[in-house]
Amino acid sequence: MTWMSMTGFGRGESHGDDISVTTDIRSVNHRYLDVHVKAPGKFVSWETRIRAIARETLRRGKVDIFVNVREWGNGAGSLRVNQPLLSGYMSEAARLRSEFGIKGEITFSDLIRIPDLFVLGTDSGNDPSETRWPFAEKALRSGLLMLQESRKTEGDNLREVIREALAILARHVSDIASMTAENKGMAATRFKERISATCNEYGAAIDPLRLHQEIAIQLDRLDITEEVDRLRSHLSTLSKLVDDGGDALGKRFDFLVQEVFRELTTSANKSAHPLISAAAVTAKTELEKIREQIQNVE
Repeated sequence: MTWMSMTGFGRGESHGDDISVTTDIRSVNHRYLDVHVKAPGKFVSWETRIRAIARETLRRGKVDIFVNVREWGNGAGSLRVNQPLLSGYMSEAARLRSEFGIKGEITFSDLIRIPDLFVLGTDSGNDPSETRWPFAEKALRSGLLMLQESRKTEGDNLREVIREALAILARHVSDIASMTAENKGMAATRFKERISATCNEYGAAIDPLRLHQEIAIQLDRLDITEEVDRLRSHLSTLSKLVDDGGDALGKRFDFLVQEVFRELTTSANKSAHPLISAAAVTAKTELEKIREQIQNVE
């Protein structure tokens, strides 16, 4: 199963006799899919279509898509006056003069300051955003294809880094498991020493049966066998995810990493063996590397 990173870059181009469209696409990690599109004002209507196509291809990540259009010749269109806007402006100006007795004439310099007074249009009268869309779509799909290849390459690299980190983590867990029996012996010895010191301080006698019962209770509290078993189970599941992948891989991986972190913390807190605590701390450091890397997986 393919691993996909959320980090990548793609570029697509499409050219015609009188037009060139280029799309630059960048993506980084994000909890959900968040697509931002920037197209020239003349072709702003493309943005909704572009987002829809991007959502067909991508599942997660913050994605920025920049569209650049170059036109030349007759296809570039001509500058025209926005007649409805101009008529409305002149009509309202005349009404204000009549109703409020405002004096003065409207000059050309006043008119050219009106926002959107001039618009680009084609000689044929067709909407350029429609006639030019096929070029934009071709450039977009080409850019998305390159982006996905980039994300796949990065995903393969992430998989190998995480696979190596899991192997190191498994060795630390194996070290912890090998010291479980010794941990019980050290805990029992430490508990006996504390009881003996307390009894000597107060001149009390030690009841061997009661001491045996208390040691059994303490050892049960300090036993990390279950934690080690769960650690091994979680690492086995993580290894399968590395090999098999699947949907929502990043989210499932992140959940299991949290579970491993919790079991390591519990093992260190319950342990009487200093080497177990040290191994748990080292394992957490390796686990943190995995956590950082998995944030980039789709």
